[in-house]
Amino acid sequence: MWWISWCIIQTRQALAEFHGKTPEQIVCGNGGADVIFRTVRAVSPSHALIPVPAFSEYAAALAEIGCRVTYWKMPFPYQLDETILKALECGSYDFLALCNPNNPTGTGIAPELLERILCLAAEKHIFVLLDECFCDMAETEPGIRSMLPCLEQYPHVLVLKSLTKLYAIPGLRLGYGLCADTELVEKIRQTGQPWPVNTLAEEAGIAALHAEEYREKSLSFLQDERWRLYDELGKLGFRVWKPSANFVFFRAEGCPDLDERLIPYGILLRHCDNYVGLGVDDYRAAVRLPEENAYLLRCLRQVMEEVLLWWQNR
Repeated sequence: MWWISWCIIQTRQALAEFHGKTPEQIVCGNGGADVIFRTVRAVSPSHALIPVPAFSEYAAALAEIGCRVTYWKMPFPYQLDETILKALECGSYDFLALCNPNNPTGTGIAPELLERILCLAAEKHIFVLLDECFCDMAETEPGIRSMLPCLEQYPHVLVLKSLTKLYAIPGLRLGYGLCADTELVEKIRQTGQPWPVNTLAEEAGIAALHAEEYREKSLSFLQDERWRLYDELGKLGFRVWKPSANFVFFRAEGCPDLDERLIPYGILLRHCDNYVGLGVDDYRAAVRLPEENAYLLRCLRQVMEEVLLWWQNR
């Protein structure tokens, strides 16, 4: 038991040093979802606003405590804009979930707008869960900025992070939140089961924080490959959203079974029809190795040719 406690302390210390914060501002969990559920239990809001499409675990955590949830559909092409400010002004919310960049679309929130949202939330006494689990992957993209450097200005905000995305260790489950309100952080730690993070995940997480060369190579690789995938998907006739993480969101109009058509080729494509606000033609493709991305594109081209032929012969 003492060894587990010591590992948790070491992990928080390592994260604090990495981000230039204090261990008291950090809470670790069994992945980002665990931190989401713990935070919701600790804050215990009564009415939450979720701009959609969005990660489903926000609503799941809020539903668990009986919180009322209002979905606010982001203006097409699913980009947060100034109209969110009016929604916050007119509503009676005490909780707001934001994702920057968005999961599943990859769209980011303009830094100036994000600051205005957080300032308005402070005035309205709205707690903000700011999910930045994919933000590290967007470091090379202009227009997307982490709010961690100014965390102390917004004690009503918890910034959610994950080590498992950029460092490709999702099965080990290590997510964490940072908040300037240390009393709230301690309250979040006390919710849920004790010892949420296993020692293997903690050791891997600490090692990842020192893997600077890997980090730089990964960011450079993602920058090149996601934009190549973006361009090639567009050439195939899909509507493609500008990417900023390790996936590319696109719409295949008139092809609601694209994911099923790719299974015989050994490809699992993420169908996004279960996201609130999205439809049966929406998909998300992971950015993989160059040869794997090339194979995906070849298969998509063949499948779409088959779909076109089917429509012509109806």
